[in-house]
Amino acid sequence: MQALYAVQKCEDANFELALDHIDDIFTPDLNSMEVQDKALLKQNAKIAKKVFKSNFQSRQIKEEQDSNPEIRSAVSDALDLFQTNVKKDISFIKKDMLEAVNTLLENYYLSIKLLEEFSELALEDVEKRKTRLNDSGKQVFESELNLFKNKGIKIIKENDALQNEFTRFGTSWEDDMLDVQEWYRDILKKADFYKEYVLKNEPSFEEDVETLDKITRQVILKSEAITNFMAERDLYWEENKSALKSMLKKSIKSLDEMTQHIELIELSANWEEDSEFFKNLFQETIVNNEEYEKIVSDFAKNWATDRIAVVDMIILKMAVAEMLNFPSIPVKVTINEYIELSKNYSTQKSKQFVNGLLDKISISLEKEDKIKKSGRGLIDNK
Repeated sequence: MQALYAVQKCEDANFELALDHIDDIFTPDLNSMEVQDKALLKQNAKIAKKVFKSNFQSRQIKEEQDSNPEIRSAVSDALDLFQTNVKKDISFIKKDMLEAVNTLLENYYLSIKLLEEFSELALEDVEKRKTRLNDSGKQVFESELNLFKNKGIKIIKENDALQNEFTRFGTSWEDDMLDVQEWYRDILKKADFYKEYVLKNEPSFEEDVETLDKITRQVILKSEAITNFMAERDLYWEENKSALKSMLKKSIKSLDEMTQHIELIELSANWEEDSEFFKNLFQETIVNNEEYEKIVSDFAKNWATDRIAVVDMIILKMAVAEMLNFPSIPVKVTINEYIELSKNYSTQKSKQFVNGLLDKISISLEKEDKIKKSGRGLIDNK
């Protein structure tokens, strides 16, 4: 959905660029020795833009009135510019869409690795203070090492599966240690919950885990410095942050002192199969955009197409694409999934609007025998 929204915004921008291109073509040439008919140039630009607007999504240009070769050439150039730019954008967004999933996983492991780094910095901090205090005879308190001795951190450090994932994703803070040290010094150490934690005498396993949960929620996912760092890595950070929060919480809450277990979150049980689904759904919605938009418009009789929220229209077209092109997915599953999307990403009224429209569309498409399901797709999830 995010990728298709990006395509829509790129198309809008490319549309404006094409119109600007027409204006440029008919801008008077100040260096020309010939007399320029500014009124005629302005009129030609107006006609060319009208023809372009009527035909930018068509394969064959149809004019309402005769035009001269200059106008036709300008329209042809503008259409070529528009279509070339849109094609490039779609290719880039499709590639970026798949990479975004890996980025979310990378940020997940990077966040867990940051817990390790903070614990090591806690040890370094205490060791440096010991050196400074030796001459004065003062001592550091044992509780100041609570994070280094954190029993949840110990499970993380000793979990082979997790450490293998760190290796697979190249998870490391080595190149950004100055940032990590600053976050530890200026954010974590100043947090009230952390100040209380390092005063505890031999904290329990539950207290250790609770502290790790607070570090992820109140420091990693909330502090401006760290979230800005993550946002630079992840184009979809604002959307992915809530998913990352849920993933980290689930993993940290799964820490088990008896079994030394931590649950590692997988975004997909079969990424090869799911990535193929992403690509196909994206492609089907793009290729059949006009057809699916007409289907939606025909059923939204009380709504002009331009009055339907952009996100709602994307959601509806995706749902139609899924109903028509993925025989193994039951219709009710499709409807429920896209209702959830509308609840999370669109307006307050979108849930009812999307639900009502998809019900009508699915009934009509089934009557016309356009929806063909097989296998698991035959299951009725009423």
